[in-house]
Formats: sequence, structure tokens, C-alpha cells
Amino acid sequence: MHASTSQKGGFDVTEYLSPTELAEYEACPRKHDYGYVQDVGSPDETRLYLNQGLTYHETIEEVCEATEKDDDSSTIRHRATEFFDKKWEKYLEPDEYESHAHQSYQYEENRTAIESFFGPDGGKGIEHARQSVATETWVEFERDGIGLHGKVDNVLLVDDGLHLIDYKRNVRGVLGSWSGDRLAEHLERKSYEAQRVKNAFQTATYIEGIKQSDLYTEGMSVRFSFYGLLHKTDVESKPDGYRISVSGKPRETTEVYQDYRNEIWSLIERAHKGITAERHEPEPFNLIKEEACPDCEYKDMCADYLAEEVKR
Repeated sequence: MHASTSQKGGFDVTEYLSPTELAEYEACPRKHDYGYVQDVGSPDETRLYLNQGLTYHETIEEVCEATEKDDDSSTIRHRATEFFDKKWEKYLEPDEYESHAHQSYQYEENRTAIESFFGPDGGKGIEHARQSVATETWVEFERDGIGLHGKVDNVLLVDDGLHLIDYKRNVRGVLGSWSGDRLAEHLERKSYEAQRVKNAFQTATYIEGIKQSDLYTEGMSVRFSFYGLLHKTDVESKPDGYRISVSGKPRETTEVYQDYRNEIWSLIERAHKGITAERHEPEPFNLIKEEACPDCEYKDMCADYLAEEVKR
């Protein structure tokens, strides 16, 4: 999701950036330069997990849009599995899989995740479908010249207000109330917490953005959670094959946003100003090289990384 700019009287006023772009910059300014500014395609890009993500995101979206509050659970569950199969067929890329067995396993794993999410035993999907008032909701807001925008996967109307949901594969390593101090350490460049910083940017964007939407009424509470659909996956070998069990897990970040609001907004401001000023020197490079470079798809063309390798 690329930047957009609002205009007033013919002059650029505010540049709106997504939390993903801000997080990419904060993870490594040089990587942001390659991916967003120069738009260099990654040679290692694969659509495998992207297509799986599209499948379960669109399945949940269409189930929520089709569900009425008084729909019974079995109807919602049947709807979910039916929609999933249609989406899987739409997005399936057979060439991305190593074998038919690999493809079959991935199908069973993802379908089981949807069945679990909309299942009768602790699944949150039924509740999410009945409470949903909007899906894929675009939000946009500006604060002190800093513009943020993005899409919220699901907006639930709950007793005291709105509960925003972002669906992920899992919530391992996601920001939590116990790890907010890591944001302060990242701000001070004492540690590298790119994933948690991204989670903080998403939380800030969606909580503040929804307050500028027609869904929000003054006085409403606003909560935000990530939900990992495939957080825990177990495989049991059977004489005739295997059985997969999948369970999801929520991770609410409302409290950590409230407790570390100043640190989060300082990080947002730093990243936003760095992008708009076109500063792409990776700092501090010692932390970035250690944490980000090993898995970076651009390292073989990155002058900063290659210079360090030559020194070695």
C-alpha cells in the first residue's frame, strides 16, 4: 500500500503512509528504498503464502458480509467451508507447491483453520461474523502533519463500542502488554524490534483512524486485536495418513498502545519524516545487519551489506 498525498489550494499538505510502509522503513531504510521508492522486484518472491492469506481473509470477509445476527451456527459454519473451497480454487497456484502431497497438506491445514475458527468448540468466528458491521474498512487520519491510512480486516460492534480485528497466520512474536518496553528500546536504538514496531504502527493507525470514520460515535470505546488463525498446528500420524488440528489465538494490543502512546508516536514521526525526507541510510547498521540482513531479499544487491562483507 503506497503513499498518498492530500492537496489543499494546489499545494501538497499531508503525505499519508500505511503502517506497513512505515514499519518497512523502520526495519531498514535501505530496504524501503529498494521496495517502495525504486520498486525493485524481489527475486525470491513467492505467492504461496500470499495466496493462502488471501484465501482465509476473503473467506472471513464474505462470511461476515453474508451473516445476519440471528443466523444459526451450523449455517455460518457451512457457509465458511463453502466459501473457503471457492477461494482456494481461485487463488491456488499449483506450480508454487513442491508436490501434490505438499499442496494437499497446505489445503488441509488452512481448511482446518477455518473450520476451527468457525467451530463450536471455542471458535471465535461465529461471534465475529454476528458482530461484524464492516470488513476491509479503509481508515485515514492526520495528526500534526503526519498522515496514516490503511484497511481494517473486521470491525465488530460490541457492548461498549468497536473491536477492530486484524487476521494473521499466527501471533508469535506479536506485540503484547509485557513487551511494550521493547518499543522504547527500539526508539533509543538499543535493540531491534521490527515486528513489534509494525504491530504498534498498525494499532495506532486503526484505533485512531476508525475514530474518523462513520462507524464511530463519540464516547465509544475502541479496542484492537490481532487474531492468529493458524497459531498452533499439530499433526498426528494415522495408519492411513495424518490428522491435522489447528487452533487460533487472539492478541489484544489496546492496553500497550495506551501505555506506550508517546513512544509509539515518536517512532511513527521518525519513520514518517525519514520517508518524506528521502533519507535511506540504514541506522544503526550494526543492529540492522545482524537482525534484518540475513533474510533480506535485497542483500545481494545492497551496497551497504556488500561493503560490510568485503571488510570481512
